[in-house]
Amino acid sequence: MRSVGVGLLCAVAVVLGGCSLFRSGILYEETWSDAGSSEWYIGDSELNTVWIEDGRYHDLVKQATTMMNWNSQAGTFASAQFDVDVRHEAGTDSLSAGGLVFRFTDAENTYIFQVSPSGYFRVGKWVADVWATMVNWTASDAINTGTAENHLTVLADGTSLTFLINRTEVAEITDASFSAGFVGVTVQAFDENVDVEESFDNLVVREL
Repeated sequence: MRSVGVGLLCAVAVVLGGCSLFRSGILYEETWSDAGSSEWYIGDSELNTVWIEDGRYHDLVKQATTMMNWNSQAGTFASAQFDVDVRHEAGTDSLSAGGLVFRFTDAENTYIFQVSPSGYFRVGKWVADVWATMVNWTASDAINTGTAENHLTVLADGTSLTFLINRTEVAEITDASFSAGFVGVTVQAFDENVDVEESFDNLVVREL
């Protein structure tokens, strides 16, 4: 697994004619700046509570489960760059995770990219409601631990999937399970007795 600064990747790309990480070509952008006009789910259930506050999308998960939220009015997206900022707000660091879902069909069919505030990340997928780990929980110095924010990026180019945390590449995978879908965010709690809250901002989908 490589850990390559995106700045270096872009320096090479500029010579070749551009770098997608700094190009415009925005296909979809969500900053959650106006709760009243958001098309994203807001509500309360026995599983979680979701709300928008101070320009961030919050999801408080109350049980040991994985919750996913997305905007079905935006997309679908195939080959694209996906970015989001995720911040850990509450919950035991080693028993919490937040992240990005992409090429999402439904909660039973999607790719998922997670980061834990304890300094680990994971990549996986749900296919017909069966979980498959693609990169198991792996420590990375690229991750800001605790309540610090992390910027997640996925470069999905056909079957080539590249994952970056804070502009540092942490994994590269080839997989053909999903070719297109929606984009969303995810929160996972691993302890039935400890609530987990993550918040999100600056979700952007760009052309490659």
